[in-house]
Amino acid sequence: MFFGMALINYLSAGGSGNPSTEPTYHQVENVPAPDFNPPALPKPTNVDQLRSWTKDNPIYQQSTPVPTNCVVPHQDPTTATAAELETRLNKLTACLWGVWEKPVIASGFELPRTPVTVYSQTITTPCGKIETHNAYYCSADQHVYFAHDIFEVLPATLRAKPWIVDYVMAHEFGHHLQGRTGIMNATDGLQANSAKLLAIEYNRRMELQADCFSGLWINSVGQASQLSAADVEDIKKIAAAVGSAEPDPEDNHGASSSRMAWVTAGMGSSQVGTCNSYVAPANEVR
Repeated sequence: MFFGMALINYLSAGGSGNPSTEPTYHQVENVPAPDFNPPALPKPTNVDQLRSWTKDNPIYQQSTPVPTNCVVPHQDPTTATAAELETRLNKLTACLWGVWEKPVIASGFELPRTPVTVYSQTITTPCGKIETHNAYYCSADQHVYFAHDIFEVLPATLRAKPWIVDYVMAHEFGHHLQGRTGIMNATDGLQANSAKLLAIEYNRRMELQADCFSGLWINSVGQASQLSAADVEDIKKIAAAVGSAEPDPEDNHGASSSRMAWVTAGMGSSQVGTCNSYVAPANEVR
């Protein structure tokens, strides 16, 4: 079990085989503390930046390190206490930061480490009230709020599977990446200047990109964490389960088929440009 594990164990890959055949792991080092007073998110200053920051963002030219030395152990969310889950997720952000810090810095942006709060009843945040059965990145304080009961949104057969909270947390950290690289505020600007259905489509593009970013991170830590083919299939099922059964032009997160497709694309790549949902055809972001 994860609980009580020291950070050094959480961020170290095992391996005692032949050094000539062992992969060279990217080392997660010098991890900062969670930042409760981060610098402001970048905001576009003109209309041209609304499109350039979403479609041509410099983050798309970067790659994530594969493999990375983070070992992500299994935690059963159906039995973990809120305190245990919060401890896990705040340690997990060290690994997320460790994978994403260099690509973000190379793109000319900053990446403070986001804090995580696990809650068990409706919570009031700087972004407003958040109900249970949810996970939410609040751009106003760059903080992730994660419901203790989120597993209940999944079919019973998936609720105790590995990687549930990790996939969701990596998706929320994906929103943090969008915030820190200007993609989020640029998307907000595009939505404000669009008709209703196009504005909703822009939101889907942002959500599906976060799914893809989650997949990139899973690919980065998968080798050290002994990610199996069965785990990959379960992650696809989890992504599908949180999507709409059928495409709906008024759904702002994406259909099951789209969510599964974008996380799958991420899990099969290290290239951040794979996740450029803003240039994808409309039928790929339904």
